[in-house]
Amino acid sequence: MKKGYTKNEARRRRTKVMVLASMGDFLGTVVGFFVILACVVLLTTLITWLRGDIVQVFDSLQAPIISAFELSEGM
Repeated sequence: MKKGYTKNEARRRRTKVMVLASMGDFLGTVVGFFVILACVVLLTTLITWLRGDIVQVFDSLQAPIISAFELSEGM
């Protein structure tokens, strides 16, 4: 029965583990890049939507605010 590894076997196993760990790091970096890219795209879309929508919100609020001031002046 073999209890341990030879130096060459241990070195080969260590190299395999290091290569797999490096590949995992690389894949994690690539996935992280795409997640950050997706977040930037979503934030850009949100800001563009807010720019277009904020004008409509203020336009819809303008009439009730003006009429409230007109009513208070008449009292």
